[in-house]
Amino acid sequence: MKQRIITACGLVALLTLLFLTKQNAPIIFDIGIVLLAIVAGYEMSELLKRIGYYNNKWCIIAYPVVSYILYRICFAKKISLLISIIMQIALILIICASLTLYHIFRKKLTDNEIKTRKLKCSIEQFSIFKGIQTVFGIIYPCFIIMLLMLINNLKLINYTVTKFAGYEYAVSLFLLIYTFAVPVFVDTFAMFTGSIFKGKKLCERISPNKTISGAIGGLVWGTLGSILIFAIFNAIDAYNMIFQTIGFAWWQFLILGIIASVLCQIGDIFESFLKRKANVKDSGNILPGHGGILDRIDSHIANIIIVFVFILLI
Repeated sequence: MKQRIITACGLVALLTLLFLTKQNAPIIFDIGIVLLAIVAGYEMSELLKRIGYYNNKWCIIAYPVVSYILYRICFAKKISLLISIIMQIALILIICASLTLYHIFRKKLTDNEIKTRKLKCSIEQFSIFKGIQTVFGIIYPCFIIMLLMLINNLKLINYTVTKFAGYEYAVSLFLLIYTFAVPVFVDTFAMFTGSIFKGKKLCERISPNKTISGAIGGLVWGTLGSILIFAIFNAIDAYNMIFQTIGFAWWQFLILGIIASVLCQIGDIFESFLKRKANVKDSGNILPGHGGILDRIDSHIANIIIVFVFILLI
């Protein structure tokens, strides 16, 4: 428990430092996002491999770097948000196709890998499946984590998100804090509520410690946390004016909170499912007392999607 608390304090300190550098040196926050995606991608690659879903680890961990470069080009050339995302998807498809063709043409190398892994399939089948499984590792979690680049750089895409014009830094800061904070409410209060009230298990085969009471606690407190974060910022005069100007309202964050509280818990369960299939307790050991990066951000990944969709809708 002591090690767990020390690591948690270290993570909070690191995240605070990144937020402090956001205004004057947002590129540091960008680098933090890229590193986060690389480590999470590495852990996902290892999990998939343990399950039997063989993939190209180097393609997965290289994607965040290439993705970052592509985003920066899009920002510099003032390419629209939609086209930027389409270009990222095209990049992933190119990686998949290139990897598949590489294994098909390098028949001897691929055949040796098939024999080493004691698989019964053709070279073509293995090549296609390895390409698809690599793409899965890229999309979840790397592609999703890299969406934080767009949230962090609203100022550079204000030609697309015109509603935030003039308030990009303030809105970006609020949305990033919201993205990181809501899953903490959900996870923390789901754990406390479940440990207090116990009761029927939610999905015993996948995650034995999760209870229905804990899931309800996560939903209630996650939703309240969403509204609380909005209320705290809204109490600041500058943010109150900004929220009124761009149309942020408490009921939007009530709805967001409900959706986030549900999807964050589904994300947590999904990662538990992968670990169960891989027969491991943690996704990694980079965080003493906590396990791997994926163990800590499985809920956040779902919330990144929610906040990004909210930006698109607003």
